[in-house]
Amino acid sequence: MRKKMNTRGFTLIELIIALTVGVVVLGAALSFGVSTYRMMEGNDIREGAYRNGRFIGMSLERDMQTVGVGIASTVSFGTLAVWGDTIVILSVPFDPNEALPYDLDPPGGNDNPLPTGGTCGTYCIDLAPDKPGNAVDMAPGDLARLQINDTRRLILISSVDKQGNKYAVTFGAHTSLIHYMAGLTGGLRLDRFSTFAQKLDPVFYYMDGDALMRATHLNPDGTPSGDVLAYGVVDWDVKLVFTDLDEADEANPFDSDPTNDFDDILGVRIHLEAGADRAAHYVQGGDLYTRVFEWRFSPRNLMYERNRL
Repeated sequence: MRKKMNTRGFTLIELIIALTVGVVVLGAALSFGVSTYRMMEGNDIREGAYRNGRFIGMSLERDMQTVGVGIASTVSFGTLAVWGDTIVILSVPFDPNEALPYDLDPPGGNDNPLPTGGTCGTYCIDLAPDKPGNAVDMAPGDLARLQINDTRRLILISSVDKQGNKYAVTFGAHTSLIHYMAGLTGGLRLDRFSTFAQKLDPVFYYMDGDALMRATHLNPDGTPSGDVLAYGVVDWDVKLVFTDLDEADEANPFDSDPTNDFDDILGVRIHLEAGADRAAHYVQGGDLYTRVFEWRFSPRNLMYERNRL
């Protein structure tokens, strides 16, 4: 006699219960997954704003330490300056040795100062190398200071040509560069015994829309030629800090206040509000997440200048 096989399956109620439990478990898992994704995405958005600010701060800290290397500030010419949203940092490059100051190679004669203009053209000066046979370490696009006795001017070099034992250095016809007087503006005349030119290493920070730019060179028209350091900058505010701890938008050596000149600058205060690269409705109510940073930099070379006084 054959044994009867048990062919009994799930009842409808059992199937409904199983489906219900499955839907509940699946829903909980989906909810947990969405919640986890939003948390991770929110953290990534917040971290992005923080990374932007931290990167900007590290870049500023590095560049601020070069302020005034190889060149001290004067009343009317500072190695740290601010105009509007622009920070200007000036130093003498070391590669690996300090960039040399090259003396003027004057024309024959005894007249001094020399006639108005350059020695090889209106915007051209003849410079002598440090040793016979050496080259003048300057190139087109370099920014240099032209020092005539105690007067400083900036020049943007457009060409350097060897002519016998000297070098003809041509510069742009700018009356000002980065808000400093440039070239031989105002009838400034060369001194045959006390004129030299020296290459400078400039760094500029400035805003272009919501992008913070960093530049180390100038365009031929004298504007900074920069690259994007960070996007999403919501607010960027810069103030100079002077030795009396007053703050100002810029130095002013031409007013009656003797405490806000370029040689009175102690450092700079920078306020930055860095935004995330995108907004999400589950982060800060859908508004763009931002993070505020504030730094105060007191470049060591400016402090050394104070201590020497």
